Amino acid sequence: MEELLVKYFTEDINKQEKKLLFEAMDNDDALRKEFYDLQNTMAMAEFVDSNDRTLNRQAYAHFLRIIFRRRLFHQVLKCCKYAALIVAVSLCVYFVTYYRMNEILCKQYTEVIAPSGQRVKVNLPDGTVAWLSPCSTLRYAASFNSENRDVQLKGSTFFEVSHNEKMPFRISTGIYNITVLGTRFNVMAYPKSKRFEIDLIEGSVQIDNTNDSTDRLVLLPHERAVLQNCRLYKQTSDFDNEEYLKNGIVSFNSRPFGEILENVALWQGVILTVDKSVDTNRLVTGKFRQSDSLESILHVLQTVADFRYTIVTEKNVIIYR
Repeated sequence: MEELLVKYFTEDINKQEKKLLFEAMDNDDALRKEFYDLQNTMAMAEFVDSNDRTLNRQAYAHFLRIIFRRRLFHQVLKCCKYAALIVAVSLCVYFVTYYRMNEILCKQYTEVIAPSGQRVKVNLPDGTVAWLSPCSTLRYAASFNSENRDVQLKGSTFFEVSHNEKMPFRISTGIYNITVLGTRFNVMAYPKSKRFEIDLIEGSVQIDNTNDSTDRLVLLPHERAVLQNCRLYKQTSDFDNEEYLKNGIVSFNSRPFGEILENVALWQGVILTVDKSVDTNRLVTGKFRQSDSLESILHVLQTVADFRYTIVTEKNVIIYR
């Protein structure tokens, strides 16, 4: 699987190889941990100033150490028999590099990205668990859980926030900030979409507009916050979190067809051009697996809505009647 990991992080992996890699990670905890280690390291490298070549080289060296850690460890053991001095020097280099890397990390951020069509589970340092929907990004500082519990979100994510009364968990989505102590809820805040929604399952959350102090909302369990005409409003939530978390199955009950199509476009990272002949206001009910292919999802939606589609390119689809 090392070759597939390298291909993934160098963006040289095809769909079949990506599917094979993610299926392998579902059944291999060690491989999944190595994937997240590599992902965090690559994210760290992206935030390093491109003018600082020394730091970039250090980040890249750290990346290589993660991939070949076991292999190098066994080599060092063999070398110990013949060159104790080399081992001593190597240890000195390791500790100097280790502390230097810690210094770099303290100034940087970790960014986790869920690719199109894939969900990613993230275990944060405070015990909070986040399930990123496809095409979503979660970013947090190295000081997370020591100085604050602040994260930045672009996209849709379900959170199970670990309770800490002294240090609230805060989510920045751009226009709105979300503050919680310990709760379970789903946030939808894709930069490419005008929609902003929060579905609360347990606990309570406070939502504040960063530009308007009067635009504030507090949600209780089974309530939803939606953005309408530049203001937040409450609705009753029908979010089915258990099925979503266990199987990645998205269910919708009497939702506008146009809203479902927008979700699919955001999760798949595609452009769905909807012809005027399609009734996007029609209320539909159904479910599909979020990680299914675009065509599979469209086939499911055809059972609840009257439409046809044409795939123009991999990223461009026309919906019509």
